[in-house]
Amino acid sequence: MIKIRKSFLVLLLLSFGYALFSGGNLPYSVFYALLLIVLFMGISTYFLGKSMSVKMEAEKWEMTSGENNNLVIKVYNDSIFPVPYVEIKSSLVSEILPRDRGDIISIGVNSQKFIKKNFGINTRGQYHLGEISCSIGDVLGVFSYKKKFKYKKIIKVYPKIYDLNNVRIVGANLREFNTKNIRAYNKGPESAETIKNIREYRRGDSYKRINWKVTAKHGKLFVKEYDSSESPRIHVFLDLRKSGFVLDKDGENEEAIVEFYLSLVRYIIQRNGNCQSIIINNKVKVSDIVGESSLELLKEQMVTTFSGGSGNLSGYMKKFLCEISKKSAVVVVTSNITRDNLNYLVSLKQEGYEINLFYFNKFIGDEAELIAEIKGQGVSCYNIEGIR
Repeated sequence: MIKIRKSFLVLLLLSFGYALFSGGNLPYSVFYALLLIVLFMGISTYFLGKSMSVKMEAEKWEMTSGENNNLVIKVYNDSIFPVPYVEIKSSLVSEILPRDRGDIISIGVNSQKFIKKNFGINTRGQYHLGEISCSIGDVLGVFSYKKKFKYKKIIKVYPKIYDLNNVRIVGANLREFNTKNIRAYNKGPESAETIKNIREYRRGDSYKRINWKVTAKHGKLFVKEYDSSESPRIHVFLDLRKSGFVLDKDGENEEAIVEFYLSLVRYIIQRNGNCQSIIINNKVKVSDIVGESSLELLKEQMVTTFSGGSGNLSGYMKKFLCEISKKSAVVVVTSNITRDNLNYLVSLKQEGYEINLFYFNKFIGDEAELIAEIKGQGVSCYNIEGIR
């Protein structure tokens, strides 16, 4: 869309009025000179706008939070006129670099210029390239031509996973798990010698565990159950309910517990632990993590999984605890340190469950007393800040 500067339009009209009422060669010469400028600048700006094209590419389309990346904005002028003034603004750059006010460049005849933007993103998610606004102006600033380019590609930002050392998870069958070193994955829970039982499929069971022969015979899904002494069972609850992040305006708490959660899951499977992941937000997502491929799927899932939903932690956990053996370890990763939540974890400990609480909250204050209180009642508590 082309626009003319209002002040110059007023000047043109005034010169026309002056020439009309005064007459004479000079007033008309001034008017026609201004009119020629308007025509030339208008036509050239229009064709410059039509011949201008912009492309945007990322150095990496997949990255980890906190990692550096580069965006390259390529501006092309395919016309026979030079472009004295081009202002480039990107919606994505404005989102990830709030202080960036765009770029002003000039381009020669039939040439191109590249604009490089270095950036880092600290929050997981999918970032659309979005829209680039291109504003072209003439030498005198009489006309401007605005053009927009839209892009559908996305940059995918994964949560960071880091190494954990000497994380102790309390559970009746985890003595060997807590003392072994990281080693290469063995055959894991899919080994025939670790099968303990065949039972009907339950929500959250891995499809890899389905016994197809028994399933075909009975006409409904049956899964293999494994010896917990060979593969200790650890249930990891990730609490992403919205109430835990009310003060977390920059998302630091949420990113911290998601990164720790994924790092902990990897820590478990590196020691051949049998891990079940339960993610709580506006809905509950359950998955069995049985190896590196399962971890990658979980990592992919967390790119689009954010805090949300409401309700009490106890209401979500009760649905799963009825199917969890008290010999297994129960791990809760949360930033929601409230008396109700902590009292519920104490009640689970009193029922015989082995509870491990991993918490992170940079705003923690009076909650420290609550943590000390439930530690005294046998709940294992760990501050993520001191582990990562």
